[in-house]
Amino acid sequence: MFLRTFRTDDFEALVDLTVRAFAPIQNGIRHQLGDELFARQNGQWQQDYRDTLTEFTHLENRHRFLVADLDGAPAGYAAWTVHPGPLGPQGEITLLAVDPGDQGAGLGRVLIDGVCEAMRAAGCVVAWAGTAGDEAHSSARAAYAAAGFTPLPTVFCSRVL
Repeated sequence: MFLRTFRTDDFEALVDLTVRAFAPIQNGIRHQLGDELFARQNGQWQQDYRDTLTEFTHLENRHRFLVADLDGAPAGYAAWTVHPGPLGPQGEITLLAVDPGDQGAGLGRVLIDGVCEAMRAAGCVVAWAGTAGDEAHSSARAAYAAAGFTPLPTVFCSRVL
């Protein structure tokens, strides 16, 4: 396994990987929010991820997108961006996914470390990532903790209007 930049022929494989990786999370969110709120907030989640990946892999953003290549095929990826901070730029891991068949093998940690190194090289002084507190996100929280991230619990609230 090695980290590399995005190639245009990766796109459909990454969309498929993303949908498979996030389906259990989206199902958990649906269960927690109920069908009506979920439909209004996350009802088009597969298309939303496709659109997000289109943005993250656009030519001007590819330098902030790493692909974990396993035997010539994408097995995961991480996208990141930069925000201003009081003591210098802050890097945010905006999306990280590992193929469900490859989860638990350390690819998430390799991607986190690779993104943090890219952030450091870009002058970032802090790295951060957001993830949820539910059971479906427990492996993400564990990967970030193992990589030295300090958790700050938050609560996201929604309602139907």
